[in-house]
Amino acid sequence: MRARRLPVLDRVDRQGEAVVLVDREVVRLSPLAVELVDSCDEWTEASDLARAVVARFGPPPEGVDPTEATVEALTALHDRGLVELD
Repeated sequence: MRARRLPVLDRVDRQGEAVVLVDREVVRLSPLAVELVDSCDEWTEASDLARAVVARFGPPPEGVDPTEATVEALTALHDRGLVELD
């Protein structure tokens, strides 16, 4: 899977989190979501995004595959209109 960030109408960053305006909806992004969105301004493989998340936040809990967790997070971001998936 690949992901690419979609444009938002407005964005405010504070202490690692962000609040974005997508259409008429305000969406709050966790630091992990900010890392994912900011790391895919061009088409980027989920495995590359997973490595970026692990580099910033450390490894996931035992038994959690970082790429699978990244795909789940990207799907949630896609559902909110923040990334497109391929």
